Amino acid sequence: MLKKWLKYICDPIDKTNLEFLEITKNKGNDVISGTLKSKSGHMYKIRNGVPILINNFTQSTSSVESFAYEWNTFDFDYGKNGWIQDIVKPVVGTTRYFKNKIIVDCGAGSGRQSLWMAEAGAKFVFSIELSDSATSIVKKVTNKFKDKVFVIQADIAHIPIKINIKPDLIYCVNVIQHTENPLKTTIEMAKLLDISSDFLFNIYMEKGRKLFLTLLSFIRKFTKHIPHVFIKFISFLITITCFILLYIPIISSWIKKSLPVKSSFKETWLDIYDILGSHKYQKFYSDAELGQILKKARLKIIKRSKYAMLLKMI
Repeated sequence: MLKKWLKYICDPIDKTNLEFLEITKNKGNDVISGTLKSKSGHMYKIRNGVPILINNFTQSTSSVESFAYEWNTFDFDYGKNGWIQDIVKPVVGTTRYFKNKIIVDCGAGSGRQSLWMAEAGAKFVFSIELSDSATSIVKKVTNKFKDKVFVIQADIAHIPIKINIKPDLIYCVNVIQHTENPLKTTIEMAKLLDISSDFLFNIYMEKGRKLFLTLLSFIRKFTKHIPHVFIKFISFLITITCFILLYIPIISSWIKKSLPVKSSFKETWLDIYDILGSHKYQKFYSDAELGQILKKARLKIIKRSKYAMLLKMI
């Protein structure tokens, strides 16, 4: 992290200011390792250039270990076209939408969407990820966008960004269903918005998937307890089976409705791994439950597509 970025972040729990207690390694103004201390006395490490702003009050990294494995072992140099077609185009038009925006990417995962938004001309991107894959994101941004992508390891239910920083966009697509308290998490993200800010959002929905979700619940009783590499292999086999069954008309419509089958084999494989993974939290929501979350977070839907929705403050 660059020294000058300290002014943007705070203690994730009590929101007090942070200061450098020690810097053990740096390259000029880039802090590689060290310790941060909040005014309230909490200590946080900096490792591999990433401030690790988690403690006993935040969601544990162990709850998302399967995602860390996913982001660090899957090949993610693909999928940009699918992201544009599924997320960007239906809701905000083109990637020009991101130009000159200050963006908070909540649940950055592999970091690829943070990178794509930076490539599209974003002014600055806070790339927040709970899992240990945060350090791999740094490796990707070091050469291209190290001056405008700030990678932070943190829990998005306790966002360590100062409340006076009002981003142009909060980006959180298919993340909060994997958090301990999705309502609390959504409210926390919404605190960063002002009247002109946008919120690009999505959550797993249960509509038309009752049979599938019953089957998934049974399967996850087993996949939650097996090594990640086996889940990767099982999801690979399921993906192959799905693409074969798509040629059977009586079954294909059910598969398309139940599973995240997309045009890209790799993207489908990734999404199936997501829902089978051994992560601790996962839930699919009804329209009524989504409505309650948005109402309590004081958010409204401006535009909605199959894979994303654009929200604003009420």
